Amino acid sequence: MMIMGLELSVQDMVALGATAIGAGTDLTTRKIYNWLTFPTAVIGVALNGYLNGIYTGFHQIGAVEAFCGWMVAAAIMMFPNPGKRMHFGDVKMMAAVGAVLGITKFLICMFYFSLVYGLVSMFLILKSIPKEQIKGFWLLLKSFVFAGVNISEGFDMTEVEKAKKKLIPLGPIIFTGTLLAVFLDKWTMHFLGFAWYQ
Repeated sequence: MMIMGLELSVQDMVALGATAIGAGTDLTTRKIYNWLTFPTAVIGVALNGYLNGIYTGFHQIGAVEAFCGWMVAAAIMMFPNPGKRMHFGDVKMMAAVGAVLGITKFLICMFYFSLVYGLVSMFLILKSIPKEQIKGFWLLLKSFVFAGVNISEGFDMTEVEKAKKKLIPLGPIIFTGTLLAVFLDKWTMHFLGFAWYQ
């Protein structure tokens, strides 16, 4: 299927559809449900096995790659989990994405997920800084970067600490990472020097 001049595979559409639903449920209920993640993973294994068999004659290879994508994704998302920022619904959603997209595209998705998560976290922390202290914060941050000064001294970190502890719904970030991986996978791999990636 062609979207915006790019051809999307069935796996791409399944991953985008599932993560879009997961983003919606995470925003409304703060949960990503098993009725979404487990069937998506099973569909991913079955799809990859079937479609790989059409192209290569070996159905098992695609199924094994999808299953490995599932396991690799689950392992990456579960260990380590600093501060328990991710709940099991998020982990299972990412594992399902690994099963649908396979290992290589999942790793691209993981790269974009991490990038977007970092940007969202930074935005929420910066947003929590009182306006009258923004100039002082930047001066302290500059001192921290170039001289190793502790930025918590002489600066009210109460709101920043609250922002750091606030849980972010990861469903929309997982969807964004998947979207970027689907549309920018070739560009990303070629940019990183993997010219063989098609």
